[in-house]
Amino acid sequence: MGFDQIAEALGDQARRQILLELLDHNPVDGPEAFEENDARETEEYKVELVHTHLPKLDDMDYIVWERDYDNILKGSNWEEIEPVVRLLSDNRERIPNNTF
Repeated sequence: MGFDQIAEALGDQARRQILLELLDHNPVDGPEAFEENDARETEEYKVELVHTHLPKLDDMDYIVWERDYDNILKGSNWEEIEPVVRLLSDNRERIPNNTF
């Protein structure tokens, strides 16, 4: 694994939200936690979250998405991406608002 994979994981606002939420809360209650907090709360967004973003992060092992239990946990590769997610979190005030 390398920085290209980290960049791909962080390449979408929805995935950044998931990773930032896991930084402070492990586990996170299923996809509904992100649907409620997202201004783009549309059916299309919900479909993308469930069919694209969560599976992608799960495949990268940054998260474990336990669909049957409706929760999201830090994955086995979390330690690889955690420093970059923490850097983003610690510098939110310097980063454009639409980043997260």
